[in-house]
Amino acid sequence: MAEQHTSMPSIPALGPLDPAALQTKFDTWVKSQHPSVEVFFVGLQSAVTGAGFGYLLGSMSSMNPETPTDPANAAMSAQLKALNAGGPWGQAKNLAALMGTNAALNLAIKKCRGGKDDVYGSMGASFGSGFVYSIVSGAPNPLQAALTTGLAFALFNGLFYQIGQMFKPDQPDTAYDRATYMLQTLGLTKYGDNLKKQLLTDNTIMLWNESALSDAKIPAGPRLLILHHLDQFRNPGAVLKPALPLPMPPPRPAAPRPAAAAAAGGSR
Repeated sequence: MAEQHTSMPSIPALGPLDPAALQTKFDTWVKSQHPSVEVFFVGLQSAVTGAGFGYLLGSMSSMNPETPTDPANAAMSAQLKALNAGGPWGQAKNLAALMGTNAALNLAIKKCRGGKDDVYGSMGASFGSGFVYSIVSGAPNPLQAALTTGLAFALFNGLFYQIGQMFKPDQPDTAYDRATYMLQTLGLTKYGDNLKKQLLTDNTIMLWNESALSDAKIPAGPRLLILHHLDQFRNPGAVLKPALPLPMPPPRPAAPRPAAAAAAGGSR
């Protein structure tokens, strides 16, 4: 029996279509644009995803249109009734606003803070997305409901972010080992964060120059010390004295064992 081979759909002028390759090219193009354009397209992409997900949820909820009412919380019941009243397209609009705003604000806040990603940026994006979600969903008392929803989103997101960080395994950042060791040798350890903000990793260390260190906001004196130190290991134009490799940092100390694991090992 002859084997059947499946192939990607193709367009005569463009050849076979590969969705993964197209997505990669699109993401690369978006990242190369101005930050405002990148924020717009990231938000638009998430909004489209949210619209599809919202339409699916709306279609499922329309099978059981009865919304339970809670006399003790009339405002929440009214908001749930307003959400279900829009049907699938209403849910699509609400989740498009929620997910699109959250993604756009996350990226915008991260870029405004120099690439820093922490709980405050996440809470800010959650507040904005909750605010917009409440306005778009048509809840009663729009301003009060939007502020309340935004604060609730921000607090819950901040709580979950902190819980996630507690269970996140500690992985050492080895991309700056040589740079950190060099700064320790020169007594300039306080400028380690400057290098990380400009992504001056160990792979780029032999390419550092006056302009790169100035962009990292390292003062003139420390810049001269760093460049003089690096010149000892890079020697372009010298034939009889080739460049030397930059010294490797000492090995990292072994991570301490948790107390419970140490006690269990000792009891054996």
